[in-house]
Amino acid sequence: MKNKVLILWLACILVLVPILMIVLWALAVKWTYPALLPTRYGWTYFHRAYADPNFWPSIWNSTLIAMIATFVTLAIAMPACRFLTLQNILPGRLIEFVIYLPLILPAIAIVTSMETEFLQWQISGTYFGVVILHVFFMLPYAMQILLESYRKLGTNYQLMAQNLGANPWQVFWHVTVPLLRPGLIAAASLCYIISYSQYLPTFFVGDSNIITLPLLLIPFANNGRFGVGSVYSLIFIATSLVGVGIITTIIGGRHGIKRQKY
Repeated sequence: MKNKVLILWLACILVLVPILMIVLWALAVKWTYPALLPTRYGWTYFHRAYADPNFWPSIWNSTLIAMIATFVTLAIAMPACRFLTLQNILPGRLIEFVIYLPLILPAIAIVTSMETEFLQWQISGTYFGVVILHVFFMLPYAMQILLESYRKLGTNYQLMAQNLGANPWQVFWHVTVPLLRPGLIAAASLCYIISYSQYLPTFFVGDSNIITLPLLLIPFANNGRFGVGSVYSLIFIATSLVGVGIITTIIGGRHGIKRQKY
């Protein structure tokens, strides 16, 4: 028991210390060597971030794209995982290799090649193009989680519902979805965070027309402007958690949250 508590406290420290440093950098008006803590605090960097004309559009774009991409990913992953679970033709190793292929290939190579195709299809610089590329990178994570969920679920409950007279639509909504709800919530939450944090796909395919939070955050971090970068990091954390909470409520609802508590 003591070891579990120690591990829990260690995990909390590892999570909270970086966040605490981000908060200090965001509030530090003056922090020079060799001071361990800032010598002057203020809201200067918050005002600078808020004054940026892309501040609110970036939050809106990040949330909208992540929401749409998450539900599109689930709509593709659910039937695909159901088919892969029930089929007996393809070996499991081959299925896992195909699922992980987008993660094995270099992201920059995929993004630049897709950008060339998107320019020909005239969808570069559009929300549609950005969502497509986000879904491509999110599918491996969603399918891996949902594959395991479908394997544990099996087919007994669906067959029982069909024998009792339920049609396929009723079986899906009243049997499959409730039983898959924990896996759906996990897959959707992970996919939302992945989409929310995407930089390269949005940078290339967005063509500077679609500005998201990572596009504002990363340049400040790379240029050593940690104050404004830390403000955007805090906003990123807060808004992504709100988005995950909304998705959890949509998918799980009141019953899903109750199941998580027990």
